[in-house]
Amino acid sequence: MIQIVTREELENDETIDRMIKEDECAWLTALGRRHRSLLEKEGKFPRKICIGPQTKVWRLSEVLEWVKGEWKP
Repeated sequence: MIQIVTREELENDETIDRMIKEDECAWLTALGRRHRSLLEKEGKFPRKICIGPQTKVWRLSEVLEWVKGEWKP
């Protein structure tokens, strides 16, 4: 069955793990690209996912867990 939802309903649905790009990740973490990259290499920050030749994204749920101090590699 197909269910039609509004954008607001979709954005507030906690069962969907949204992907975020660089700008939003930087805004949420207050960390620059280089610092996040160093933390990622040390296993202290969620790994980015390559979805295209120049497009990197992070799982919003993992970034939010990291911000709260609850993220586990």
